[in-house]
Amino acid sequence: MTNALLALTIAIASFFRLYKLTSLPISLFGDEIDVGYHAWSLITTGRDYMGNLLPTYIHSLSEWRAPLLMYITAPFVGILGPTSLAVRLPVALLGIASVYLLFLLVKKMFNSSSIALVSALALALTPWHIHYSRASFEVVPLVFLLLLGTLLFIKEQYFVSLIPFILTLYTYSTANVFTPLYVLGLLIITKPNLNLKQNWHKLIVPVLITIPVVINVLFGQASGRFGLISIFNDQKSIDQLIIKRTESWIQPSSVETFFHNKYFSYATQFGKNYLTAFSPQFLFLRGDPFYRHSISEQGELLWIFLPFLIYGFFVLSKNKKATSKILLLWLFLSPLPSSLTQGGGTHATRLFLMIPPLIIISAVGFKEFFSKVHYKKVVLLFSFVLFALAFANYWHEYSAHYRVASARLWQYGYQDIFTQLVAAQPGAKNIYINNTFEPSLLKFAFFTRYSPAKFQKDFRGDQQESFDNGLFKGFRFGENYYFGQVGNLDDLGKLLQPGDIYLAAQMKEIPGDWDWTIDPPAGYKALGGTKDVLGQPLFSIITTSPEANQ
Repeated sequence: MTNALLALTIAIASFFRLYKLTSLPISLFGDEIDVGYHAWSLITTGRDYMGNLLPTYIHSLSEWRAPLLMYITAPFVGILGPTSLAVRLPVALLGIASVYLLFLLVKKMFNSSSIALVSALALALTPWHIHYSRASFEVVPLVFLLLLGTLLFIKEQYFVSLIPFILTLYTYSTANVFTPLYVLGLLIITKPNLNLKQNWHKLIVPVLITIPVVINVLFGQASGRFGLISIFNDQKSIDQLIIKRTESWIQPSSVETFFHNKYFSYATQFGKNYLTAFSPQFLFLRGDPFYRHSISEQGELLWIFLPFLIYGFFVLSKNKKATSKILLLWLFLSPLPSSLTQGGGTHATRLFLMIPPLIIISAVGFKEFFSKVHYKKVVLLFSFVLFALAFANYWHEYSAHYRVASARLWQYGYQDIFTQLVAAQPGAKNIYINNTFEPSLLKFAFFTRYSPAKFQKDFRGDQQESFDNGLFKGFRFGENYYFGQVGNLDDLGKLLQPGDIYLAAQMKEIPGDWDWTIDPPAGYKALGGTKDVLGQPLFSIITTSPEANQ
């Protein structure tokens, strides 16, 4: 019976992570395309698209990124080509596998198939986990590896468990803070007999895997991103301190310095972030306010989890077993990395580490509650109906409304317009592409299947206004591609010569709702165009044509 229910749970998890995977969310956004193009470059050239050979940290156009997701994605892109399916499928599969791993972990921790099944089903239908499993987000492999490492650790395979724990450091930056503290906590709680004198050789592989990431974190580019988003570099907080200490009615004094200093400010901001991560507003009511991270109509967890989460926490807090301590350790450590960043209290990506302990504690609460009530079948049926209604409400919002309403944030339209550009560009002299609506270079390279080997040779930098001929400002790529924006319509007429092509964006080169695919400016003809999800013009491909409007 347990195996059948587990198989059904995995099937449910698979459906909600694979259904219309390439179009829900509606399109790949920039970070996903970055993963996909790096993966394609790695599988075809052995280098990232910036030309670094088998990098242990990935150099992207805008930042440096942890590399594991790109390496995981590379075989899929090698088989399926640079497609939306190839980019999203590996993360979806890891999301599904995490449901199974959670079942194994909980069963081992509590010796209970029922708690394990409830945990697996809850994770399978958790909006937070579904949302991130359907796009190429690094935090899904991060949580998968943490589940695997914890399972191996409680199975007393201590040295083997170090490998997935160390690999988390190659997934997403929150692991750099969380994983070392978590592993240290596991060692303190369980006090395992490692017998290092006899088993020192088992540390060779973990140490070798650790060296590159330690070098990158301490001396390389891995710390750069944190420096930009940390609370210690929040200019807004610094400005507020200055205002507080220089207000006209305030006399400079040691009291003002004591109460209004950067250390108090950091501590306050950290505390607010940490407590907000546990707030009902974030977990059960509104979720992450950034629309790409959440549907923002409901919390990150289904509201029905709340009473069971509270009860489960009460049960585990009284339990002195190591498994309870491990869960609480995971729960209370998980918001720490995000709390050190600006806006970290409601950032669903950086707080993704919270999901496993929240799910397991809720499952424990449900099991304990269910064991104490009368009319168990009635209570179970009532709980199932409420759970189904809550999830159905989420799924309808996500699949029917969110797909369209979030299209702009998922940068919809580029795949279609660049596919048309491929058909339009043979024989073209110069090709100008708008780069101000969204950064377009990687989208162009991915969707036109521009060879990564050629990209590495042709890329000379993407600094804005590195190319400026008085009519068009942007940067040059290869021999005849230019990314940026023309000054105005008159400049466009002077810029384009016979045989040149311009990919224009609505509300950038094209004013208002003027549809250049139907009514191009005098002297031009449209070679293609695309509309947004509401049928309004979005991009147009044009070229000169003196006869077009005669």
